[in-house]
Amino acid sequence: MHTVTVFRTLLLAMMASVLFVLTPAYAASGGQMDMSGVQRTAADWLETQLNQGPNPGTYTFGKVDARLRLEACERMDVQVAPGYRLAGKSMLRVRCVQGASWAVNLPVAISVQATYYVAARPLAAGHTLTEGDLNPTTGDLGALPGSVVLDPNEALGRTLATAVAAGAPVRNEMLRAALVIQQGQKVRVTYRSDTLEISNDGVALNSASAGQTVRVRIGQSTIVQGLARDGGLVEVTE
Repeated sequence: MHTVTVFRTLLLAMMASVLFVLTPAYAASGGQMDMSGVQRTAADWLETQLNQGPNPGTYTFGKVDARLRLEACERMDVQVAPGYRLAGKSMLRVRCVQGASWAVNLPVAISVQATYYVAARPLAAGHTLTEGDLNPTTGDLGALPGSVVLDPNEALGRTLATAVAAGAPVRNEMLRAALVIQQGQKVRVTYRSDTLEISNDGVALNSASAGQTVRVRIGQSTIVQGLARDGGLVEVTE
């Protein structure tokens, strides 16, 4: 009896060790996906994205339905869900791309502290921005429009399409390229080809920023069009 008891004990121990080895393998291939694993994958991706920029951020995942059941997955793909950005209240979409076919959205709150630029004083529409017009300030990008100016060089020399109140963020959609040619301005038109260059004076029929198309009247009736350049120049090419 003692021998049988010892044998039975050893057999049960061996079976337990076999189950310990097989169960994880089964869970990885045909079982259910642990949601904490999905979240870890999303967190790794998110940290990489946030650390790539000059302003590292912090994040907190929201709650996911505990009743959610997913098939085990060998490889996942993580992206920002359409309509969201990597700031403020956002959403990450995690898809299984190998081993199963599912997708799940993970809510996440992202805080990114960064320097952005506000109007130093009331600025009128049509004003061309200079260094004295902008003040740097720091805040959470998640609480601001996604188009706030982060680099002053993006705004300097450009013209405001709308008025901006003192202390208000300057946004990219408020800016337009400064005009290099004004309607009615006398301009110098230059035509260039591989073998020929001709210049003539004319009058601009419309205002234009650098690189925009401008129509020019030469003499009484000749109308040409070309690309506006700095210094009142219009370049016409073949």
